[in-house]
Amino acid sequence: MPTPVIARPTVWTASQQSVEEVLVGIEALERGASDKEMRRRLRDASVLLHWLQRFAGESWQQRWLASGADTAARAWPDLLTDGAPDGLPAAGLPDKPQAARTAATGTAGRLILLDVIRPGYDWLYSNPSKALFPRFEQLRDPAGFAAVGARCDADRRMTSTDRRAAFVQLCRVLMHNGGLLADITLADCVEAYRAQTGYSTRVHSRWYGLLRDLNILGQAAPPTIHAANRRGQLTIEEIVDSYQIACRPIRDLFVDYLSERAPGLDYSTIRQLASKLILLFWRDLELHEPGIDSLHLSDATARAWKQRLGEVRYGNHYVGEKRRDPYIILMAVRAFYADLSHWALEDPARWAKWAAPSPVDSRDLAGLTKANKHRQARMHQRIRELAPLLPRLVDTAHARRVTAEDLLAAATQAAPGQLFSAAGQTLRRALLVSDPALGGNSRPGVIYAVEPEAGETPTPDAKRRRRNLTVEADRAFWAWACVEVFRHTGVRIEEMLEITHRSFVSYTLPATGEVIPMLQITPSKTDKERLLVISPELAAVFATIIHHVRDGNEHLPLVTRYDSPERIHTAPLPFLFQRRWGMRDQSFTHGYVKKLLDELVKAAGVANPDGSPARFSPHDFRRIFATEAVAAGLPVHITAKILGHESLTTTQTYLAVYDQDVIDHHRAFLARRRATRPSQEYREPTDSEWDEFLGHFAKRKLALGTCGRAYGTGCQHEHACIRCPMLRPDPTQQPRLEEIITNLTERITEATERGWLGDVDGLRASLDAAQHKLTQMRRTATNLGMPSTRTPQQRRPRRAAAPHTKD
Repeated sequence: MPTPVIARPTVWTASQQSVEEVLVGIEALERGASDKEMRRRLRDASVLLHWLQRFAGESWQQRWLASGADTAARAWPDLLTDGAPDGLPAAGLPDKPQAARTAATGTAGRLILLDVIRPGYDWLYSNPSKALFPRFEQLRDPAGFAAVGARCDADRRMTSTDRRAAFVQLCRVLMHNGGLLADITLADCVEAYRAQTGYSTRVHSRWYGLLRDLNILGQAAPPTIHAANRRGQLTIEEIVDSYQIACRPIRDLFVDYLSERAPGLDYSTIRQLASKLILLFWRDLELHEPGIDSLHLSDATARAWKQRLGEVRYGNHYVGEKRRDPYIILMAVRAFYADLSHWALEDPARWAKWAAPSPVDSRDLAGLTKANKHRQARMHQRIRELAPLLPRLVDTAHARRVTAEDLLAAATQAAPGQLFSAAGQTLRRALLVSDPALGGNSRPGVIYAVEPEAGETPTPDAKRRRRNLTVEADRAFWAWACVEVFRHTGVRIEEMLEITHRSFVSYTLPATGEVIPMLQITPSKTDKERLLVISPELAAVFATIIHHVRDGNEHLPLVTRYDSPERIHTAPLPFLFQRRWGMRDQSFTHGYVKKLLDELVKAAGVANPDGSPARFSPHDFRRIFATEAVAAGLPVHITAKILGHESLTTTQTYLAVYDQDVIDHHRAFLARRRATRPSQEYREPTDSEWDEFLGHFAKRKLALGTCGRAYGTGCQHEHACIRCPMLRPDPTQQPRLEEIITNLTERITEATERGWLGDVDGLRASLDAAQHKLTQMRRTATNLGMPSTRTPQQRRPRRAAAPHTKD
């Protein structure tokens, strides 16, 4: 997002002083310096001022901007020595480059202190020395900075580093804007924040909170600078214009159409609908049919658009790949045309001119049902693969949390540089100059450790990779917390992140007076509030989370939560899923939760049956929860209420992973069919019968695989196994079969050359059958990950079923 352009004055009283007046001001500013040092500083100031006089302008600020020094960042002193418009270098600076740079930067700092110039943020973030800012605080607004300092002293969590970073940033704002702290506006803060370079500088945003706490920004100011920096919801016009529609009447039509639909849709749905109708439909038509200005599409144009729709062409992901679900776009376009036709009957003056035949007919949607079944089948298969892995994931989450907490507790008790052992690991607490235990100014409570090497000396090696045990423990705890809440509640990720300390209510049973703890799920996807019973296991999880977030305080911190799809910030609330990051408490985001789950899955080492790494998404826990709930006997309509589904059909798509009704009926059918079979088939087999049964399978073993003929039957194909369809090829025998194919080919060649045509036909039949068997070998199914069974030699079977059983 670009930095807002704020018009700043370029002329003010101090900026219009003469050279002599500025030098007098510098002399008063540097009172107390030695005569030699005073002469040097006045000489350096005179050099810079005379250099600026070469540029056009009515004030020193205008000349400063015209010189290019403001945008040259750290390279600006080179402009003084490289020459000016008249080709003459600035004389009087020291000969050495570093000394010249120091002299120029020091002089510019004195001009800033006297408010002669007001540099931009590019210059301020790269040039001033650290000693300039304390002097600026005392000269510009001592009372304002004293109030900020008192506010810092009241915050026990603020370190000296945090305080210094906040004061420096506030000084930069005043150096750039002029005026006092009380004159800073919200727009000034956003401008300063966006001008920062680097992630670490943006983390230190406590300066904004100090201004807000002192009520300088007003009561309506967003709670954080991050909230102020984010752009809120776009208007319908802004959404449509972001796609740059060439045809103005069509642009106005989409604005009117989306405005009509907006009252019944949330913001994210409007954005998605605009993307389907404008980007993937109309804008695509404009790119491929320049000059198009009518919704009445020819058959050729419509066919070409639907063909392009089959491939992902726009966006940052999957470009060039086949689109998985084009029907959702086709349905949106079909509904768009249907709405226009319907509205044309109700309000012809406004909509009739846009009524046109839809380019999407029923034939285009013929595969919708099949695509839905395929999508549902993929979802069910995913749950079948992930459900058996969940216990291992839960165990790993618990073990990681315990291990990380034990390591952190042991490291906290150890002195810097001392070895400690916990959870089967031996580490050495890192010896850092910034460690508060050694008088440093880093953030307290952050513990680092390094892995000791065999035979190392007592002095720790600072070059080895350091582990932040505090962060490890925090991430392990929240990964465990997310898994536990997901699997015990089945809530959506946005519903979990919206849980606050106020979400817990109690219900008293009228009959017994027993108090039942309940969890209030705030409206999210369906705008439907619901209550969930809190099990004892879930209650323990929530109690642990609250204790962790409270961190010894009486109440949970109040934080705001940014809803990315809706682009809005909530009011400050005691959210359960929040963490301390730097100087601020922030709520969890969807991306952070998914990152925690990915780290946990990697640590657990769980994999799919094909060996690929497994991946748990937050919604997978919801589907597993629904499947297990119904399998345990919970009625489907009650499950729907717990999940917050409006329709049982939606719930049933979650529950059809294992169709228990089909399984039960099939087993009953087998039992009934077995009951009609002759009873002698179920007698106890004799030893000779059993040996004969096992011998049958031994005789079916062949060089190329196994014969699949039924028990008690002989070979009906004269042992021509290559041609026999009952031969089940063994993939490990592929080299042998390839040798046979080569031999058959050579024999066919020989028979052809010698005129043995009778043999040629037989050999070709064998060759075709052998090639077919080779194809079967290559297409043999991969291992499905099913549990292995013991061989007949490893177990002595129960003689309850005769070998004649064919079920």
